[in-house]
Amino acid sequence: MAKKNRTPSTHHQDHVAPTPVSWRHHVSVALLIGAVRHIGTLLAGLAVAWWRHD
Repeated sequence: MAKKNRTPSTHHQDHVAPTPVSWRHHVSVALLIGAVRHIGTLLAGLAVAWWRHD
């Protein structure tokens, strides 16, 4: 008597590994984060300078 194949004939891709992120994406994200932090620091410095002006 033959055993039944219990694996489905159509494979669902629920557990597919995510595609690796390219180094260009990492670099662009790092530059964007650095720019946003720099702009935030400048705005905070301007706010403090404006607050303390005579």
